[in-house]
Amino acid sequence: MVRLVEAKPICSDDLARAGFDWFDEEYQCAGEMVELSEPEVDAYLDAAEELYEMFVDTAEEIMTNNLLPEFGFPLEMNSQIWESWEEDRYWHVYGRFDLAGGMDGVPIKLIEFNADTATLVLETAVVQWLQAKHNGFDESAQANDLFEALRDQFDKLASLNPQLERRLLTTCFDSSEDYWTCRLIEKAANDAGFDCDFEDIDAVTFAPDGVFTTDPAKVCWPYLYKLIPWESIAFEEPELLDLLGQSMKSGSTMVINPAYTLLFQHKRFLAKLYEKYPDHPYLLKTSLAPLPAPCARKPVLGREGKNVELLLGTGAIAGADGGYGAQQSIWQELAQFAVDDRGNKYQAGVFFAGRPAGLGFRRDPRIHSDRSQFIGHIIR
Repeated sequence: MVRLVEAKPICSDDLARAGFDWFDEEYQCAGEMVELSEPEVDAYLDAAEELYEMFVDTAEEIMTNNLLPEFGFPLEMNSQIWESWEEDRYWHVYGRFDLAGGMDGVPIKLIEFNADTATLVLETAVVQWLQAKHNGFDESAQANDLFEALRDQFDKLASLNPQLERRLLTTCFDSSEDYWTCRLIEKAANDAGFDCDFEDIDAVTFAPDGVFTTDPAKVCWPYLYKLIPWESIAFEEPELLDLLGQSMKSGSTMVINPAYTLLFQHKRFLAKLYEKYPDHPYLLKTSLAPLPAPCARKPVLGREGKNVELLLGTGAIAGADGGYGAQQSIWQELAQFAVDDRGNKYQAGVFFAGRPAGLGFRRDPRIHSDRSQFIGHIIR
């Protein structure tokens, strides 16, 4: 059983005082926190460290053996994935591993890797820290140096691109959550010596020689953090994909995260990972062909638990429709989650930003989604 400790939730005013005006109290902060032992925390962090190395080695095998076309990306996307993988100046700033298990004797298993546009950054780096502080807990008793890791990652990225000025533009669609994620990314980059600004995606000009904003004057931004999935750009905005490719190849623009993170994000990659590391203790059996129930069927580029089906043998549980139902699928062995006395299943999110850097949880009695409640943690 998951161990919980009562903790008064923080409110929107608490977060506003920390510099963030967006907060959804319904799902962002629970009235309790997960209580972990140091060995449990170390196990989560060790898993993320080893899994990242496994992802890199598997991607290298895919590239070396020219298997990228199997993933069905447009040719221009393949080109950008190849270039970003081969050139050291492209740097993966951060991603989030979603893991089952890790508590109450349940083994840790990889669900997926949100490598491109991972959210829960604000909740992990700020919300759970504030909650611990406001409840009189030792706020340092968390696996949570995500903000510092992001700062170090931006410093590393800049050192790999000394020809580019340290100026970062962040952008997203019209979403309060994404907006404040961008703002937190800016704060971390600012601590690494970057001048930063935000602009809505509709007000950004993309050209072969760079990325520009026009308010108050035409300004070129060497670094672009886009909270917009690479697959959306690749399949829905081919002109934008081409312009980004040209500006990156010209050396005028560095896009965060790099294009090869789309390969990590693609769930077909999970089948390749299992093929390379069969029966690895962190991996669930994953296949491009149907597995016997119980198992999960997932669209290869689905997000937020949408269009996922849990095939239980006695019936099926379906996630919300997210428009991914027509995609190809992978089949994954059903994960075992640690649960509480109310039947909630706990999914750990471990951020990797050059190192394992932040841990938080989502809980839900059914399929975990973007509306599953976030819950922070405290180390005993």
